[in-house]
Amino acid sequence: MDINLFIQNLDKNTKDTLHAAKNCSPEQLRYRENGKWSILQILEHICITDRVIHKIILKPSDNLHDTHELVGDARLKKILVDLRARRIESPEMLKPKDAPPDFKTFEKLFVTERNLLKQGLQTGKIVVDNRIHKHPFLDNMTIADWLNFIIHHTKRHLEQIKENLKQYQVKESQQL
Repeated sequence: MDINLFIQNLDKNTKDTLHAAKNCSPEQLRYRENGKWSILQILEHICITDRVIHKIILKPSDNLHDTHELVGDARLKKILVDLRARRIESPEMLKPKDAPPDFKTFEKLFVTERNLLKQGLQTGKIVVDNRIHKHPFLDNMTIADWLNFIIHHTKRHLEQIKENLKQYQVKESQQL
């Protein structure tokens, strides 16, 4: 895995996520329909997931794979983004608990976590090697797979945010 290219992709992913939420009104950020997560809850879930993955990829593992990718970037994109209609319930530990009160609070948490991840990769604290850690639904993944998962997981939820905003706009137009 090209670390510099990954960091560029991570920066773009971070920028896209912030842009998607930055222009939302407080009402849009908190809007929920049919028991689905609000945008703030989706954003909290992304932060929690990033933090958990960061902890996972720092851990040692006795399980190694022959190559740096077991699942692969293209397959992760297909599973997480292209096949979004297939819903998977998040494990309890990754569900939003207490959504950030506003965009600024989310932004600070999100950017801090993403910067820690980048620093870890740039300093070698996070080693992209053949270690394998088990994913609850996708089975064994290498460190590169986990890093690619971060990008595609966030893209998946960016699409969810767009859907949430469309639902909000429909609701608003019906009230006029």
